[in-house]
Amino acid sequence: MMMLVLLTMSLAGPQITTSGMQKQTPTARDAVPEKKGTASIKGKVTSADGKALRRVQVTVSSPDLTEGRSVSTNSEGAFEIKELPAGRYTVSASRAGFLRLTYGQRRPGETGRPIQLADGQKVQSIDFALPRMGVIAGRVTDEIGDPIAGVTVFPMQSRYFRGRKRMVPIGSGVRTDDTGQYRLLALEPGDYYVMATTRETWTNETNEKEKVGFGPTYYGGTLNLPDAQKIKVGLGQEVGGTDFALVPGRVATIKGTATTSFGMSIAGESINVNQEFAGPNFTSSFGFGGGKVNPDGSFTLKDMPPGEYKISVRYPGDGEHPAESAATTIVVSGPDLEGISLVTGGGGSLEGRVTTDTGAPLPSGPSRLQVSARPVDPDSSASRFNQDNGRVRDNGSFELTDLAGAQRLSIGPLPSGWAVKAIELEGKDYADVPIDVKNGLKIDGVKIVLSNRMPTLRGTLMDDKAQPASGSVLLFPDDPAKWSEGSRLVRTARPDQAGAFEIRNLPAGDYLIVPLEYLQNGSSDDPEFLQGLRDRATKVSLTEGETKGVNLTLK
Repeated sequence: MMMLVLLTMSLAGPQITTSGMQKQTPTARDAVPEKKGTASIKGKVTSADGKALRRVQVTVSSPDLTEGRSVSTNSEGAFEIKELPAGRYTVSASRAGFLRLTYGQRRPGETGRPIQLADGQKVQSIDFALPRMGVIAGRVTDEIGDPIAGVTVFPMQSRYFRGRKRMVPIGSGVRTDDTGQYRLLALEPGDYYVMATTRETWTNETNEKEKVGFGPTYYGGTLNLPDAQKIKVGLGQEVGGTDFALVPGRVATIKGTATTSFGMSIAGESINVNQEFAGPNFTSSFGFGGGKVNPDGSFTLKDMPPGEYKISVRYPGDGEHPAESAATTIVVSGPDLEGISLVTGGGGSLEGRVTTDTGAPLPSGPSRLQVSARPVDPDSSASRFNQDNGRVRDNGSFELTDLAGAQRLSIGPLPSGWAVKAIELEGKDYADVPIDVKNGLKIDGVKIVLSNRMPTLRGTLMDDKAQPASGSVLLFPDDPAKWSEGSRLVRTARPDQAGAFEIRNLPAGDYLIVPLEYLQNGSSDDPEFLQGLRDRATKVSLTEGETKGVNLTLK
């Protein structure tokens, strides 16, 4: 199997890793003095063929640092980052034209291996060999072979996202130039599909009353994913000649009605139309013209090319009724659509308070705490963005507005060592299950409990010869009902050079832990993937405040 890079390291002391750490940039109001220490990290960056690379950006980050620190390599490809306090660090290297790598990463999509530093420790030979990025290049034409400019082209892969396996964009798309050419850059090795979309429409030559438009087309010249051609990209490989023609289709007319929850027409308000291409790490949305609601509540959307769209409407409210909204997803595949019904509902709200499990003051950090709500079904959500929504006030209180449907709550940014212990409402814990906010419902009394005394799991990962293994460790709940995307209960860890790993801030409960040779980022969001690991996993139970050890063997 082809390896991304060969990395070497020589240092003493245990190395610890956890997943899902993100740092926030501090505001001037809450600025925290930067920690300085006596440790350092030194290394060299070359290309995959051994040539020294200058101007490579090398960044170290740590849960215990306010923000990351970066340096650039010199003409010999060397770098050194000094005055680091003791702690656990992730080191990454990036330069235009090359794949970004994290130290210890062996394969595409794998988490790197952090470096544990002691006071005064000087770690050397943190070396990177950056491979060239993969590229897919080609040309997009119309059905008779003429080039089309301004077409958006996406690289796509199959990922588990929003509750099911689906084709999602990997990174941002690119636009074709005036000759129809496109180049998709920064691709890791793997299998890809290429999809192109445009909003262009025109009058049908044989029927002036009918318009035609291009649907989202896959490489291979098809609207249907099962008929699309897969493209394999090797390490640093440029795959050219991926030319294809967009498939034209009849432009449809959409008719429907838009009314409030109390039966009133939303006359004069706009029907918004968006086409979204979203994945775990990227979302692109294209707005269409839409239309207005007629006095009788009816609306008509014309010239809709084939594709999937989200349509929404908002009632602004009046002296007697609060604002309401509605959204739905439609699929246009040629025939006109009628009978679409948008019935608005009032956005609900959540009010509550953030506290600690000991009653001590809330932890202070680089930024003010903010409670966030993530809809379980974003396709039916029409909420508005408000940057102050959910801000935690000085007395610990907060309010979330414009919510509709099932919502998962979270809070951040939390200082190092702190985590959510519980989200309590009427005797039930909603830390790992959604709260259903019905239309117009006001929910009060939500209590978010923070703690810095959460359980810790420590262990070792060895091979069958009792030597340190370089695989990964996956921890997930024993209860399948708690398997959800982005769950705090699902954790990964990479062991250090001695085979030691540590996972902190785990809620008390029953878990399953399994060693793996390779774990691709995001695969643990898929319940089917977790189900396939149950028989080979070890059960671990954690109680409040406990630190437990477990020894694993990777065969």
